[in-house]
Amino acid sequence: MCVAKTKTLFKYLIYISLAFLAVALYKADYLKVPTIVSFPAMSASFLFLFAGFITGAVAWKHILKKSGYAVDWSECLAGVGLSIFSKYIPGKVWVIVGKAAYIAKNKQYSLGNLSAISLNSQFITLWVGLSIGSIGLLLLDGLHLRGWFILLIWLGLSVVIFSRVAHDISERLITSVLKKNMKIPSLDIKSTLSIIPWFVLYWTLFSIGFYLLIVSLTTIDIPFSVGLGFPLSATLGIMAIIFPGGLGAREGAIVSYLTLTGIPIAESAAIAVASRLWFLVGEIFIFIVGWIVHKKSQKKLQPQTDHSPD
Repeated sequence: MCVAKTKTLFKYLIYISLAFLAVALYKADYLKVPTIVSFPAMSASFLFLFAGFITGAVAWKHILKKSGYAVDWSECLAGVGLSIFSKYIPGKVWVIVGKAAYIAKNKQYSLGNLSAISLNSQFITLWVGLSIGSIGLLLLDGLHLRGWFILLIWLGLSVVIFSRVAHDISERLITSVLKKNMKIPSLDIKSTLSIIPWFVLYWTLFSIGFYLLIVSLTTIDIPFSVGLGFPLSATLGIMAIIFPGGLGAREGAIVSYLTLTGIPIAESAAIAVASRLWFLVGEIFIFIVGWIVHKKSQKKLQPQTDHSPD
């Protein structure tokens, strides 16, 4: 895809994703402010939430570097931020293409290769999220609920991430569909293991933030393992293809997880709904940060001609 087309694609992707976000939130009626019992805990939860989103951009930079693509930190931050709402577009495709398209238009790299790297990044994100979430279920003696299902997904992702055979099969399938030879970049096991700590940190920050969110909304004494429910629930939400952005799927998983800790179903449901608004604030934060970084970079490159959010 040429640079001009990629540039146009990314610009309209931003507008379309914002439209789908508005529609999804309006229909789901998630914009309800919960009753807060601890403002210090709530404030701290947002700090960890914001740090988690920033870490996501760092992880994106590292996987690009390991794949042989030199990309500035600011470009990764802008790409992740401006494309954050693309996950609300049904089908989940644009959540993979979005941040790749931003880099492709800036660096004139292959959108197909960058999208493949973004897909691999998504697989690693899911794999680490399931791993951390499963630890939470184990601590709460809840593996009997979805243990086999989670294990099968985890094993499947392990094959995709660490097996060269799976990569070669994917490459042949894409080549046959597109009727052209495609070389999809892949990481060896050593390189993959070297970047996994960034994804672990990404989910750990969200877990701490989620734990503090719950503390701010309930007077019930809860263990820290409750926070590990967020990576599991968010991962299941990401894999729920029919729900834009995991709307509904993530909340259902959170309710099931919270009830294991003894929190009543009604209160668990209220916390689950509040977590959607909480996470939305984080998405707005990273979008604004991405937009600011993008604007500053555009002023440096084209101060007199380009003032659009492309």
